[in-house]
Amino acid sequence: MKVFLDCIPCLLRQSLEAARMATDDEKKHTKVLKRVMAHLQNASFDKTPPELSKHVHEIIKATTECDDPYRTVKARDNALAMRLYSEAKRIVGSSSDPLRAAIKLAIAGNVLDFGTPARFDIEQTMRGAVKTDFGIDDYERFNSSLAGAKRVLYIADNAGEVVFDRLLLDQLRLKGKEITYAVKDEPIINDALAEDAKFAGIDQIAKVIPVGGGTPGVVLGLASPEFIDRYHGADMVIAKGQGNYESLSDEPIFFLLIAKCDLIAKDLKVKVGDMILKFGGK
Repeated sequence: MKVFLDCIPCLLRQSLEAARMATDDEKKHTKVLKRVMAHLQNASFDKTPPELSKHVHEIIKATTECDDPYRTVKARDNALAMRLYSEAKRIVGSSSDPLRAAIKLAIAGNVLDFGTPARFDIEQTMRGAVKTDFGIDDYERFNSSLAGAKRVLYIADNAGEVVFDRLLLDQLRLKGKEITYAVKDEPIINDALAEDAKFAGIDQIAKVIPVGGGTPGVVLGLASPEFIDRYHGADMVIAKGQGNYESLSDEPIFFLLIAKCDLIAKDLKVKVGDMILKFGGK
């Protein structure tokens, strides 16, 4: 998925938000915006949004001298999600189709996202998820692919959200799947790191590996050799969130996300707020 012109003001909004998280110094906020605007003036828009975002966030970190502007909000979202975990687990356990319920709750966790301007109530989204229909429903294909898969690669999205991923990963483990869970190896927006996966206990049930590349989403040309090996060696790939959809939408893998902006909703032909379970590919 290529950059839309509408992505540019969103990147500027995100830049100011991140700068304010990183420092109270208004002079640095100004420098961040000016440097980001200067970069965007000469940037190629013939890229995916995650590729453009990578360079924007490198400018933010260098200018504010903060390597992880979102550290506080990630810790907050992890704690919030963990408080809801027992309730979410009960919802899955009481469902007539625990796998489908776990998918919906994993998708509900995708509202914990600072890469978009939209903000959702995670508790309300979680409690309503099981009763909500998918905007795109490729569940039967998902179930069929899972039945024939031994090795599953699960590409994480955000901190906090990882706790809800655990619900689906547990279902995969119960089905005897060998799970690899891919996270970022350096901070970028509020994307999950290995420490977030460990917080959710995912390291106990899956092999946690770095994506590499320093981008939100996954840019295959920049990804780590280990990730590429696992990606091509997997029988089934599950990718969470908008960033992964933006960078991998042409790949024949499964996408789990909530459409949180007009551009993604338009691309998917759904409404903002819809839960998506989609098999990708050209």
